[in-house]
Amino acid sequence: MHYAEQEKRDDVKSLLQDGVKGEDDAEVLSRFVWRVAELINNDEENAVEVLGSIDNTEMLPDLSYEISAYMKTVGYYSVWQRVSDQEIQ
Repeated sequence: MHYAEQEKRDDVKSLLQDGVKGEDDAEVLSRFVWRVAELINNDEENAVEVLGSIDNTEMLPDLSYEISAYMKTVGYYSVWQRVSDQEIQ
């Protein structure tokens, strides 16, 4: 929620509270997760404390695992994979 609030993303906050209901929601959440990864790295580089720590990069593998598991559960893992492939390039 921290980064959704920081980025003023009410759409993402709604998805986090209510869940993904369709392919468009899955894409929005997937792209936001990649944005969070970028923000976590930026915070670490700029010595910004978040959740009591300056370096939260150790949470990135957990974040990847959780979003992958969630997208599999709701049936939109292929959206997460597609967005991830695009973001990695």
